[in-house]
Amino acid sequence: MRLFSNAIVRTFAPSADSDTPGFLDTATPPPDAILVDGETIAAVGTRAELLDIAAAESSTTAALASAGGVGATTVIPGLEIEEIDCGGQVILPGFVDGHMHSIAYANSIEELDLSRTRTLAEAVEAIRERARTLPVGEWVVGSGWDLNKWDDPRYPDRELLDQAVPDHPVAMWSLDLHTLWANAHALEIAGIDALTADPWGGEFVRDEDGELTGLVREDATDLVARFIPEPTREEQVERLDRTQKLFLSQGLTGFHDFDGISSTLGWNDLREADRQHIRVTQHLRGNEVPWAIETGWHTGDGDDWLQRGGLKLFSDGALGSHTSHMSSPFPAPEASETLGDSGAVTADGTDLSGAAPGTGTEALEHGTHTYPGTILEEMVGSDAPEANYGIAQMSEDDLFENAERATEAGISVAIHAIGDQANHHVLNVFERLRETTREAEERFGRPLRHRVEHAQFIRPEDLARFAELDVIASMQPRHCISDLHLLHLVDESAGLAAYAWPDLLSAGAQVVFGSDGPVEPANPFAAIYAAMTRADISGDAGTSFQPERRLSAVEAIRLHTQGPAFAAGLEDRRGYLAAGMDADFIVVDTDPCVAEGLNPETPAHGTSGLFEEVHKAAGGLLGYTSEEALFAHAEAIRDTRVGMTVVGGEIKHRA
Repeated sequence: MRLFSNAIVRTFAPSADSDTPGFLDTATPPPDAILVDGETIAAVGTRAELLDIAAAESSTTAALASAGGVGATTVIPGLEIEEIDCGGQVILPGFVDGHMHSIAYANSIEELDLSRTRTLAEAVEAIRERARTLPVGEWVVGSGWDLNKWDDPRYPDRELLDQAVPDHPVAMWSLDLHTLWANAHALEIAGIDALTADPWGGEFVRDEDGELTGLVREDATDLVARFIPEPTREEQVERLDRTQKLFLSQGLTGFHDFDGISSTLGWNDLREADRQHIRVTQHLRGNEVPWAIETGWHTGDGDDWLQRGGLKLFSDGALGSHTSHMSSPFPAPEASETLGDSGAVTADGTDLSGAAPGTGTEALEHGTHTYPGTILEEMVGSDAPEANYGIAQMSEDDLFENAERATEAGISVAIHAIGDQANHHVLNVFERLRETTREAEERFGRPLRHRVEHAQFIRPEDLARFAELDVIASMQPRHCISDLHLLHLVDESAGLAAYAWPDLLSAGAQVVFGSDGPVEPANPFAAIYAAMTRADISGDAGTSFQPERRLSAVEAIRLHTQGPAFAAGLEDRRGYLAAGMDADFIVVDTDPCVAEGLNPETPAHGTSGLFEEVHKAAGGLLGYTSEEALFAHAEAIRDTRVGMTVVGGEIKHRA
């Protein structure tokens, strides 16, 4: 047995008489120790209490040092217990990332990172420099570029790459991984030219003369990406191993992986080599369903370390790539190229701040590229034919047919939806799927918990449908603050609920937090900061977006712990710290539950369902006495250091 002592234990265990986490009872001192037996928590309490329990359950005949037994503080040599001193730090349940791409994350660590480039020229130069280190003809692969953050925001073009890197095929993913920037060499290898037709749900962007620009969007990216050489099986395992060590150092004890079979193979290899140290719930991609059905893949199967999850489908694209499926059109291209206090301007400085959403004929006259995407006939109205409503990667009927097939086979469904139109379609799909789901749950004897991945923009009337349809909203707090410079793209007059975590909780919906790594960094403490402040990661309070929709640290942690456990059907084993639960926890240097200027008894501190009464009325202060007190605590949480990560009772990371 192991005793983790000299700590402040925040159990996050629900109280017997309410949904309020029990540790909020400030009248009772928190526990200071956890006793672990194998992979399970034996007890949580004071060190003295747990030593008594350890002695009583020990297989030796050793007795406690104190004759009275209760209250003993030392142990006679021979008692089978290892004590780990936590140095007075805080123990929290292990965090689980509810939406991760582990293969993409592992590869992004090895490949060229363009996320820090601030101009198009700087990005091109970084690509040129990487190419110089590679043999002629080898692919130059990278990710992270975001024209919305460049000082000279304009769409990249293949001609720039052709001039800078003529002897290498080049493929650079955008930050959101929904657009690929390729050169002519890469397109030639993929067999794509000006006559190649756009696939459904994707686009080869062309200029006004019909020539390929080198930008490839959504499902069309598959036609290029399949030619990019993949790491060997051995190389991929090593990359995953380095990545899991990073995750463990950041306080993650598990994650839900959406990289499909390639991820499954890599983690299986690590498991067989006895090198897997983090728990993984693996999800399928659309084209893998026939294989999954044939091999008997069922959601919830597997073991404690590799669990089988559901099927991921795509309804739309991403906000940054202007491909999220919206009910209102995006502004014309130039109107979305920069964001400043004075509004949007074109690349040549023309002020478009007075243009109405969906207009901007001046922009079209400058000869820039437009991205019409998929336009529903009933939406066109009087808008220009070039109006961009994003891309519907699958029709509602196609989504339903694929979801129904998976559900009938005992596979739950997670559908990517960012735009409000996409979310509306996906909720319609799940409504049509209700009877099929009920029958499958009875047949397989387990819950099939369907999910919407991202759920960033939701019509107010659709909020309650998440709860009514028992659909989980799988969301990423970092998206809110990373998208601050993109929110001018969304039509304010539509009145959409944006990154509306408390709204969904108030409606009774289940919410799960994650990162969408590598689109966002995996560090969950930065995500908690984002949920608390809805402000730039630097701590600038003036950037806070809709502060009335902030979420307390306690609630954000619950959505990183109990939320993913519920989504995986493991709520009786993971998500909080109590006897009988899996021994997955972390030791950190910052207490997220108490801080100067925070009233721990305020209802907003850890209680869901009070959005109208508390969050709005308090102006988003969450029980803090001031904005300064809130940000001071949020920044301390953001900068938390993880001293120890325990998974299955074993120390998997120690600083």
